[in-house]
Amino acid sequence: MPDIAQVVFHALSAQLSLTPEQVSQRAQEDLGALGLDSHGLMRVLLEIEKALGLARSLELDDAALATPQSMLDGVRAVAGST
Repeated sequence: MPDIAQVVFHALSAQLSLTPEQVSQRAQEDLGALGLDSHGLMRVLLEIEKALGLARSLELDDAALATPQSMLDGVRAVAGST
């Protein structure tokens, strides 16, 4: 399985016009404040699902969608249970 942190930060970076390193450095910042809207969020989740080869859709709760770090933690929890 690919490195989950790389996949999540890469997917976010494409939508936020930041480098994956910048996303990592800003991992505690609110995704909305970073510029991620609902359409961008859907694209991020789809990209993560595809990159990780998940058999089911990512269903993350609102808390997991707050910051890049919370998204990473949520994806790790879901990907580890598939």
